[in-house]
Amino acid sequence: MQTAPECLSCLRHQAERTARLVTSEPARQQAIMAEVAALLPRFDLALSPPENATAMYRLIAECSGVADPYAAIKRQSNELARTLLPAVQERIQTAADPLFAAIQYAMAGNVIDYGAHHELDVEKTMASCLEQVPAICDYQPFRRDLAACHTVLYLADNCGELLFDGLLIKQLKREVTVAVKGRPIINDALVDDARACGIDRLARVVSNGTGCPGTPLTMVREEFGRLFQQADLVISKGQGNFETLSECHRPVYFLLTVKCQVVADHMASRCGHPVAIGATLLLRHSPDGR
Repeated sequence: MQTAPECLSCLRHQAERTARLVTSEPARQQAIMAEVAALLPRFDLALSPPENATAMYRLIAECSGVADPYAAIKRQSNELARTLLPAVQERIQTAADPLFAAIQYAMAGNVIDYGAHHELDVEKTMASCLEQVPAICDYQPFRRDLAACHTVLYLADNCGELLFDGLLIKQLKREVTVAVKGRPIINDALVDDARACGIDRLARVVSNGTGCPGTPLTMVREEFGRLFQQADLVISKGQGNFETLSECHRPVYFLLTVKCQVVADHMASRCGHPVAIGATLLLRHSPDGR
């Protein structure tokens, strides 16, 4: 999907939050925001929002000298997820359909996203997870395609939710490769984060080679590009991955929580019915429409 004009104000708010993370000095915050203000009008609206965000976060890192502004928040997200994990694991194991329950928790865990939101009642969201009916639920096609596949490529999103992704990966019972980001970007997971969460004990972990809060196929490592095309089944977590892959030329299953009106409107235009902010989705994307 392309960047809408409304995305620019959202990116500006993200920049303000990040400036406060990298420095407590008002003068330095103002200097960073002046640089961001000069950059925003130069964005190419034909690109996806995450691709434009990449340039903005790179600029903030260069101006501040802080390569990973969200490092502490990522650790906090993982710690929060660990406190919730035992109860979530028990609910999945005792569910009538553990695979579907694991998918529901993986989608709900996607609220741990400091790029889109910074005040979240994560515990409440996770507690009510099994009661929430996905606005779009292509579960039966997913089960069919999973049964027929041998290899799964799982595109991870943020720290924190990565622990819930691990519970879903266990339920897939397939050869899984988990792709994370190659360089720090917001609270997106890196290889070290995946290892810290034990994902490397469940699956092969690879970097997509980008510092983008999504998976733009024009920017990824060549090795990852081959994995993306060759995997029997691709599961994509999070809104940023959806924004960069919503028009890709292979089938993908998107698992996400919708976090902004621009994405909700884009989703509605593709699916033919309204999608609300906060809705969870298990959406099968296919370039041939099947």
